[in-house]
Amino acid sequence: MRKLIDAILTPAKHAKALGTSQWQRWFMQSEHRFTITGLSRSGKSMLFTSLMTVLKYRSEEQYQCLPLLRYLPMELVEKMWLEPLGDLPLFPVEEHIRDLEAGHWPPATETVAGFKLVVRLRQAHQLKKYLLPFTDVVFEFIDYPGEWLTDLPMLSKSYTQWSDSAWAQQMNEPQQRYAKAWHDKVNAFDFEQPPTQANVEQLVSAYRHYIQEAKSQGISMLQPGSFLIPGSGFDYVAQGFTPLPSRISSDIASPWTQCFTRHFEVFKHQWLTRLKKDTFRQTDKQIILVDLFEGLNHSRSHLYQLRETLSHLADTFVYGNENWFKRNVLQQQGIAKVAFVATKADLVPAGQRDALLSLLKDVTRGATARFKDGEVQFEHFLVSAIQATDEGSHSNALRYVNPEGRYMEADFEALPPDLKSMPADEHYPVLKAAVPSDYLARMLNGKGLDRLLQFLLEK
Repeated sequence: MRKLIDAILTPAKHAKALGTSQWQRWFMQSEHRFTITGLSRSGKSMLFTSLMTVLKYRSEEQYQCLPLLRYLPMELVEKMWLEPLGDLPLFPVEEHIRDLEAGHWPPATETVAGFKLVVRLRQAHQLKKYLLPFTDVVFEFIDYPGEWLTDLPMLSKSYTQWSDSAWAQQMNEPQQRYAKAWHDKVNAFDFEQPPTQANVEQLVSAYRHYIQEAKSQGISMLQPGSFLIPGSGFDYVAQGFTPLPSRISSDIASPWTQCFTRHFEVFKHQWLTRLKKDTFRQTDKQIILVDLFEGLNHSRSHLYQLRETLSHLADTFVYGNENWFKRNVLQQQGIAKVAFVATKADLVPAGQRDALLSLLKDVTRGATARFKDGEVQFEHFLVSAIQATDEGSHSNALRYVNPEGRYMEADFEALPPDLKSMPADEHYPVLKAAVPSDYLARMLNGKGLDRLLQFLLEK
């Protein structure tokens, strides 16, 4: 495993070593820019770690993984390597592999990281291989905290607009049950006192406590998500704000509305604008990771809110190619291909995966409804970045190692194929599978990555 890590982390100057000129390298490259989009706990870090490991073993060790992937034929792979992506820190695959070796799942992403993955293919065409003997397939990946994604729609709102929408969401389930202490604090607060630093910090601290609790209970639509991540880049102590009841936020003469409006604008212009420019780069293909298990483990209302959160993606990214001028003159390329991916699909038995795929399509229908006809190609996938479970004694059972190290078998009830089929007060407990001791073999036998890459790479 140490050899794998060393090889994949060494940025190589292969083009220079092979004596290829700059113009040759330009013609050799077939670039694919991917935005990997996922909310918190959707499995981005594990997917990256698995993807890098699987492609490395497939190309250099000739391991028979990704059997359905035709666009990167094993027999034509010359080599592959990582390169930095701008000035972004390199994705910490080494740390994640160490976590798996120690029996821990990789931690949640709390900062941005990126990389270019270059796969060099030998030309198969008889004429081309003498002129340009290689083709470089270049993947660009960026990993970032899922909390940042939910903040970007705030860019298009004023403070009062955002405050009203956030407060309205808190009055509905499932947020309402977690917002009670926060609402009690606001209702008892004296807004006739001035918004001094100490008074602002009082409210911001209470609001952060609410969104931290809501996040721990599977709530996805929480703004500002950046307040949840220490060191995210915005000083929520000095420039903090919270949503307020409309009796306050609608009063433009209120010192509190004026103060929070100033702080809100600082948040947008000094943090979100830079974040969108530096992290959410122009791309033509997008993978949207969806953790259905968080909602299934809590309630139907959690899944309805997940649908709402995903539908806001159209406010964050540009989909489709609107017109010739934007595509060819302004070079503004919209996302033309989207893969919706339900991660951790190994946590349900084979007999339930059709229902899981159907549920994924239902939860994402708000997002797909906003795609313009014919301009965006999209598909739905079930993916296991690591096969952490085994087949059980029947089609609705799984075997797995629990956190105490015991090998268990679990029977499953039928999963709902859509939201309306899920009883309002029902929930489906999620297996707490430990990291398998043979994690490398199980990464190489993960399911669904071949179909996902084939869809994204095909013309």
